[in-house]
Amino acid sequence: MKRRAFTLAALATSALGHVAPAQAQSQVIRLMVGFQAGGSFDTLARILAPALQEHAGRQVVVENRTGAAGRLAMEAVRDSKGAGDALVVTSQGAVTLFPYVYRNLRYDPVKDFTPVSRLVSFDYALAIGDGTPARTLPEYIQWLKANQEKASYASPGAGTTPHFLGVGFHRAIGVPGVHIAYKGAAPGVLDLVGGRVPAMFSLLADSIQQHQAGTLRVIATCGSSRSSFLPDVPTLKESGIDLVVPGWIGLYGPAEMPVALQDAYAKAVDAGMRASAVQSRLATFAMVGAPTTPQELEALQRRELAFWEPVVKASGFTPED
Repeated sequence: MKRRAFTLAALATSALGHVAPAQAQSQVIRLMVGFQAGGSFDTLARILAPALQEHAGRQVVVENRTGAAGRLAMEAVRDSKGAGDALVVTSQGAVTLFPYVYRNLRYDPVKDFTPVSRLVSFDYALAIGDGTPARTLPEYIQWLKANQEKASYASPGAGTTPHFLGVGFHRAIGVPGVHIAYKGAAPGVLDLVGGRVPAMFSLLADSIQQHQAGTLRVIATCGSSRSSFLPDVPTLKESGIDLVVPGWIGLYGPAEMPVALQDAYAKAVDAGMRASAVQSRLATFAMVGAPTTPQELEALQRRELAFWEPVVKASGFTPED
């Protein structure tokens, strides 16, 4: 392990030799997070930081640039240019969905960033509460068709991936659904448990504890296969609804980052995120360490950019400033 860490550190040092001398002097990697301390993204960054530091051979400092749904952190890394001294832990939405959600998005998710690696994968989930008598997905769909005036669903916010998962779901079953946007998942889950909304799309981590406690029911997950955390719950796809949206969080650097440095960071992430201790910590958030090559992350991002554009346009959603 020490020999491997030395090799990766040497790669990073070599890559830094190709950038401007002033940039090369920095031995600190700023790991940007667009959300507040204590949240899932911040926690993930703080899990990643020591692993990245160990295997890349440079000090890593987590920096919270909160606000604008993570866009401020994206802009900060974009402005750091190509030295690779700043990286961002970002949601998939920020690089695949936001171009269709924000009218004046101040970054290009493809041209302004260098993909490094996917960090984790997770599941989005459809949960229902006492606002509906259904117990299973087929029963819920049947109830929606018989009670279309009650066909609403919650999400953690307008313009988020769960918001448009709901759009895709209601299009697939042929029942219009009214979207109810909350400021985060927690208040939506409270209203779901209290029966004030019948359903909610969100991260599985937002509802798994309540599901296990019996206060709400996760009736479907949205990935390509069943969640290892709730293996008894079917996916939308296997239930006949052609909607597959795997959740993930990625690591990006600024545009024009040297290829050798990009690869060194990706190898550091791979070594760190696959460690058993890291996987155990991630499991508490219903997440799995799932590092990729930079090329695999780039391909994943481009697929989802193409996927979301018609969904958002068909929804009638008006982009925000």
